[in-house]
Amino acid sequence: MKIICFGDSLTACGGDSGRFSDILQARFPTHTFINKGVGGETFVEALARLDMDVLSEKPDIVLIELGANDWWRNERPYTAWGEDLETCITRCRRHGIRAMVLGVFGDYRNLQGELLTKVYGIDERGKVYQQLEAEIAARYGCPYLPNIQEWIIGQRCCWSDTNHPNEYGNRYVADIIEPQLAALLGTPALPIRKPSLTTTRDFWQEAVTLAPDRLAVVDGEIRLTYGQADALVQRLAAGLALRTGVAQPKIAIYLPNCVEYYLLYWAVQRLGGAVVPLNTWLKADSLAGIFRTVEPDALIVRGPLDDIALHAARETAPNMPVIAVDGEVAGASRYHNLLDCAQPVPVTPLTPETISIIMHTSGTTSTPKGAVMRHADLMFNVAAAINAHDFSPRDVHLLVNPMFHCTALYSSLPTAAYQQAPVIISAGTDPEALLALIQRERITTFLSVPSVFQKILQLPNLSDYDWSSLRVMAYAGSPMPVPTIKELRRRFPSVALHNFFGLTETISMTHVLRNDDVEMHPDSIGRLLPFVEALLVDDEDQQVLPGTPGSCSSRAKRSFPAITANPTVCVMP
Repeated sequence: MKIICFGDSLTACGGDSGRFSDILQARFPTHTFINKGVGGETFVEALARLDMDVLSEKPDIVLIELGANDWWRNERPYTAWGEDLETCITRCRRHGIRAMVLGVFGDYRNLQGELLTKVYGIDERGKVYQQLEAEIAARYGCPYLPNIQEWIIGQRCCWSDTNHPNEYGNRYVADIIEPQLAALLGTPALPIRKPSLTTTRDFWQEAVTLAPDRLAVVDGEIRLTYGQADALVQRLAAGLALRTGVAQPKIAIYLPNCVEYYLLYWAVQRLGGAVVPLNTWLKADSLAGIFRTVEPDALIVRGPLDDIALHAARETAPNMPVIAVDGEVAGASRYHNLLDCAQPVPVTPLTPETISIIMHTSGTTSTPKGAVMRHADLMFNVAAAINAHDFSPRDVHLLVNPMFHCTALYSSLPTAAYQQAPVIISAGTDPEALLALIQRERITTFLSVPSVFQKILQLPNLSDYDWSSLRVMAYAGSPMPVPTIKELRRRFPSVALHNFFGLTETISMTHVLRNDDVEMHPDSIGRLLPFVEALLVDDEDQQVLPGTPGSCSSRAKRSFPAITANPTVCVMP
């Protein structure tokens, strides 16, 4: 059957492949869903396009979601909205089209599942219209849902407010619609794209289940789909558990950017362990400090040339298993031997509070400090990253930031898996090599540090490369000089420029200066992302007034705000 989703922004919102119609399409793959949502529309505007967008398509079923903007504009009495709804239903019925009415003014549920009266985005007009809406639906025998947002109000499943669901919020919306739609279609829904993701391990498993043939990672000549990568991830996970003797091990990784890092990251997530990324620029005493405090269950190195990390391990944790990816290291196991493990992967329960990553600060002024990232924190950051850069399943991500850095492990890898998009790994920052990679792989997103973009601008043969696939260049890590921003705008006029900001100790991505603001405020770190709070304080740790210089605390004299967030509620995009 053909189903048209006909409504306003609540029908249209959700991002690329994230509208509730997209999720219903995945659950009912033998039927065809067409989205005809237009943001900001009232019933009058919707009726003007009913013939073209609905009736001419000759659907079997139409899902009508309208009324919120009539309430918002408050230009006509609610009885007029009701008359328009009745007109919409009767005109569809004349063409043999069955209608389902999707409301937004009905009751909603809190975290405990209790049904409560809606108080935001509603008044007496909305309440009375909701009753009228129910009566009209009953009069014409239409299935009726009082509030398709029943499970998401106040749950951080929206982009920036409680009205417009992101992809994950629309999974709940689809859950509300699904039972009555299944009855109309006479088809049971597939149990996929459900709102059941609570850890990054769930991201990986859903990607493998739903997109096993989609490209997951590229490193040089190595190209792996999600299914191929998962076969290696499972063997690595089993091998790590066997080698360490720990079901949920802490694995310290001292590697450059490479496909092995990617697979190890997901193998540790598969086990429910903790990744301990090691900055390959750290000195032996800093590495030794990490080994003493974290006590990893294993250390992964590239090979015998990683003498600094190997020395620190021998001196600090002589009994810690060492695994070498390339070459022979005395007393170490070989990475490829882990892949020979035939044992099943240990199954361990995880919660959003389970530790996923222990990331360390740079250690430039003292011993690196460990920042503990829970799965809930990473999931919050995925929502922030998608919001900041409009990431979508259509993207091809360049991963040139060091994989021991928070941008790579908090944002790039989990976001790509959640959206089932590929990452293209580069271990180097040679500008010509990066442009050749962008051209070959049709890369769309390029996140890096200002110095990398400055090197690209210095190329005399920049026009020799095809970078037309790029849609966003985003920079962070240090201040971007304003002249460089202006030159990027001149040389890459069709590419959006974003400055983004965050902290290793929090959720990484907290602010973004989006393309529209770059001209007016090129030296700004940007606006706060949704559900993140910023606080600037004086030397006494008291909040300063707007327009007053402040710092993050009296103990850390820096010019950026302290960021606080409470990502304890599911916030998946």
